[in-house]
Amino acid sequence: MPDGLDDLLDDSNPNPGQGGGALRKQLEDALKELRDTKAQLAEVAVRERGNSLNALFAKHSVPELAKDFFPADSPLTDEAVTSFVEKYGQLWGAQAAPATTPPAEQVATQAAQQFTSQAQQPPVAPLSEEEYAAKFAEAKTKDEFLKMLAELGGGV
Repeated sequence: MPDGLDDLLDDSNPNPGQGGGALRKQLEDALKELRDTKAQLAEVAVRERGNSLNALFAKHSVPELAKDFFPADSPLTDEAVTSFVEKYGQLWGAQAAPATTPPAEQVATQAAQQFTSQAQQPPVAPLSEEEYAAKFAEAKTKDEFLKMLAELGGGV
C-alpha cells in the first residue's frame, strides 16, 4: 500500500497498472473541466439575466439606459420592475402600471433565479496538498480511491 498521495500518483511507479501518473492526470483534467464548466455556466447566467431584464423593461416601456440603475440582486419579476418604475420612473416621465405576472411564471422565474444564483457562488477553496494526501491515504482499495476521486470532482 502506498505511503502517501505522491507515491500513489507518481509517474515512476515500478509496478505498472497500480496508480501512477495517469490518475494524477485524470484528476487534473477533471478539475480543469469543472473550472471551465463553472465559468461557462456563469457566463450563461449573466447573459440570461440580461435577456430577461431586457424583456421585462420592454414590457414596461422602461428605457434601456435605466438598466444601469436596476439593482443587480433584485429578482426579475413584474413586481420588481413595477417597484423600480415607481421609484425612478420620474427620470423618464413614466408611471408604474400594476404588475401582472401570472403565478406560474413567477414560480418559473424564481427557479431560474435560484439556479443562476447558485452558479454565481464562489467556488469552494481547494484543500491543501497535505489535506488531499491525508484524505486519499485513507483509501484501502482502488475502488475507494476512484470513489473519492469522483466525489472530489462533484464537490469542488
